[in-house]
Amino acid sequence: MHIIYYTLIFILISLPVRANERFLDIQEVKSKNGLTAWLVEDHSLPIIAMQFSFKGSGSINDPAEKQGRSKLLSNTLDEGAGNIDSQNFQKKLRDNSIALGFSNSRDHFNGHLKTLTRYKEEAFNLLNLALTKPKFDKEPIERMKQANISRIRSSLTNPKWIAARIQNDLIYKGHPYALNSGGTISSLQNLTADDLREFKDNYLTKDRLIIGVMGDITKEELQTQLDRIFGDLPDKQKNIQEMPAPEHKNGVYFYQKNIPQTVINISFPAFDRKDPDYYAAQVFNYILGGGGFGSRLMEQAREKEGMTYGIYSSLDFLDNAQKLYISTSTKNDTVPRMLEIIDQEIKRIKTEGITDKELQNAKDYITGSLPLSLTSTNKIAKLLISLQKNERPLNYLDQYKNNINSITKEDVLRVAQRILKEEKINTVLVGKSSQKNNITILKELPNVQ
Repeated sequence: MHIIYYTLIFILISLPVRANERFLDIQEVKSKNGLTAWLVEDHSLPIIAMQFSFKGSGSINDPAEKQGRSKLLSNTLDEGAGNIDSQNFQKKLRDNSIALGFSNSRDHFNGHLKTLTRYKEEAFNLLNLALTKPKFDKEPIERMKQANISRIRSSLTNPKWIAARIQNDLIYKGHPYALNSGGTISSLQNLTADDLREFKDNYLTKDRLIIGVMGDITKEELQTQLDRIFGDLPDKQKNIQEMPAPEHKNGVYFYQKNIPQTVINISFPAFDRKDPDYYAAQVFNYILGGGGFGSRLMEQAREKEGMTYGIYSSLDFLDNAQKLYISTSTKNDTVPRMLEIIDQEIKRIKTEGITDKELQNAKDYITGSLPLSLTSTNKIAKLLISLQKNERPLNYLDQYKNNINSITKEDVLRVAQRILKEEKINTVLVGKSSQKNNITILKELPNVQ
């Protein structure tokens, strides 16, 4: 394992030299039948990693009465296909050291495949069967239903999960994003094999397919394999309409739970990746709370006042909504002070801006961490998918460092003022908070039962 890790580090360091100073030598591959993939070809290890995604085919397409449909589909596609039952399908994967799986998100339906080169024929065949001829037998469907229901019931003891579930409902009220992408207890029980087939046929289609491949395969071979693996999928997806998220709902909301610490989730509306301020937002987020111990929130709340073990900010980019989140937890009786600290740091970065040192530290970390985040074939393949989802050019990574380094203190101040608007703040508290003023008490969890 260590040998593979350090070999990949060497590959990443040497790639720009081998590829005319490019960060990654990304090739666009087109099959005879019009399928497209991005490929980083490397033959130093006998491994092929493939990531793929059906853009727009996530749980956003699940109606309220069928919440969890795309999740259950992701659980069952590899539970038997063609004339191979669930047990033997999984045995073939294990016997050939093939990693194959699927997942759903709010926006997209995703899959991954990783195989040793010598087992690639079997791996590609099993992937094709899973996508085109899944069995959806009764036993694996029921087993996966129960596993998901158990997951939901277990999550009901997790205050962080509860806070996120409440906040989703509040800030996305009336939009599919407010629903539970993992399903509810009742909706999962009512899902059928026909529901799964309908979703697969309508949404896992070639016109929405994005593919990223890293490893021991040539461009010419991949051209052929793309049609072999994905060529039998339906051509066109059911129409997907743009569904802009509703206006961000502000206020402070409290859900009572008998625990020693209160979980605090705060959100603001942000902007999408195509916005000119996208790169400045990365720097801003790192300085505010995304940089761990190097961030302002952590410095003030943990290091100076000892109010929490951790406090973080993050940017979330969905297709139809973008948010800045701040999350932490603290003792119940220190919730008011924690909220004061967060408010103070929000006001300070909006009015005073940032220092030269903070700006440089953020740039150094963001640009320096990119190569270290790509230390496996899977991660590189996943990056290729992300770039395509976000409609980035092939040379995006070559431009990334300059885009970050061009950010100024004035850019960060502008972003802080754009995002951190007091009239837009949404705060969710889960615990036994001593915060009493101007709060709305919530007694039910939405989209769980």
